[in-house]
Amino acid sequence: MSEIYTPKKVQDLLGIDSSTLRKYATLLEGQGYSIHRNTKGHRGYFDKDVSTLRQLIEFNKQDGMTIEQAVITVMSGVSEKASTGTDTKIVMLESPADQDSKPDRSHDELLERIEHLEQINLDLINHLKEKAVREASLEEKLNQILRYVERTEQWVLERSKIEEETRNQIAAAKQKRWWMWWRA
Repeated sequence: MSEIYTPKKVQDLLGIDSSTLRKYATLLEGQGYSIHRNTKGHRGYFDKDVSTLRQLIEFNKQDGMTIEQAVITVMSGVSEKASTGTDTKIVMLESPADQDSKPDRSHDELLERIEHLEQINLDLINHLKEKAVREASLEEKLNQILRYVERTEQWVLERSKIEEETRNQIAAAKQKRWWMWWRA
């Protein structure tokens, strides 16, 4: 009968943190690797699982190999071992006195908070976009008003020039004598 390790013990054995262990276990399970779970869904690790995780860590350290490639490589080795017929008995994992449930709850709370903050960020981004559109619209209206004011000022200036010229012509006409009209 093989010994079964808690996630904390495996973390200590491999020198990784809990999120990395969960990530590796999830990736392996995604490729069909079976990791024991107790009735509450907590993972328990056998010696073969620790060995598989060590291999995954070593492959992942190699230059140019992604974690996904490392998982596939490890899984090919695991399938070869399975074909040789090595078998390990499964022992029920004892419930770790709700120690795992508290971190899971706080983890879930953190995930909910992150999702909430992401939603707030999206709302703020949408609000800023709407504000930018409103400001662009107001700026266009302001530019139209400025162009209208400039045209009006130009029109007033031209009109004042015409009025000045008309006054000058009237003044010049008044200075001409009545007998000089027939010459002009």
